[in-house]
Amino acid sequence: MTVVLGSTLFKIAFWIYLASAAFYVAHLFDKKRAIGQIGLALLLVGLAFHTGSLVVRTVAAQRPPFLNLYEYMLSFAWGGVIVYLGLEFLTKTRVFGSFAVPLVAGISYLAIRLPTDVNPTMPALRSAWRVPHIATAILGYAAFAVAVGLAIMYLIREKNEGQDSFWAKKLPPADVLDQTIYRLITFGFLMQTLLLITGAIWAQKAWGKYWQWDPKETWALITWLIYASYLHMRTTKGWRGRKSAIMTIIGFAAVIFTLYGVNLLGGLHAYTK
Repeated sequence: MTVVLGSTLFKIAFWIYLASAAFYVAHLFDKKRAIGQIGLALLLVGLAFHTGSLVVRTVAAQRPPFLNLYEYMLSFAWGGVIVYLGLEFLTKTRVFGSFAVPLVAGISYLAIRLPTDVNPTMPALRSAWRVPHIATAILGYAAFAVAVGLAIMYLIREKNEGQDSFWAKKLPPADVLDQTIYRLITFGFLMQTLLLITGAIWAQKAWGKYWQWDPKETWALITWLIYASYLHMRTTKGWRGRKSAIMTIIGFAAVIFTLYGVNLLGGLHAYTK
């Protein structure tokens, strides 16, 4: 019953996120303050239901909700909302939500389509390192998700640069988008680095080796290398704008494959299905 309640709360959160996304998109077309405020209010209400679902899931499973793919996606979507809200409050730029909030709603939709069974905790997963390992993954991938929304926004804005078009008038300046993407990726990269470090320590304790070249380990490393290349090219080669936006999208494609595609390959992380 508790498991059903948790999944029901999350489904409610999804529909509220969808409504919030509609208001954020409407705010892009009509800058009336009230429309944006409704979008934000709905997002906060959805977050409340979403947080409730995580709490209920934790009580039902008697552990943090970080074990299977449903729980991970549930937490990933929650992290996306938290990262976006932090971005909006820090930058005071609500138009970012017209691209970021629909993306969060999409991630939530993927989550509600997954099996919601509560799985028993495998011996290898009974470790104090599980929470910091998965928590850093959630925050890192959430930052990359918001960044890819802004990267798409950047490409549209750049294409309309210097034109008297709708997008040129409604979207933030290209340099503002570019700098915001950079900051999100810097934060996400830090979390991704901690993800690899905590994962290696956990692996050593669970399996006796720091690195097994497991498919999910390998793709987490590939994802790290893509974003490391982004930061390297930006700081040493002066990459800005389109090149950085495209690399941001490539990096997020690697994130999605790490989450979903790698499960088809099996390996030590097959329990995340």
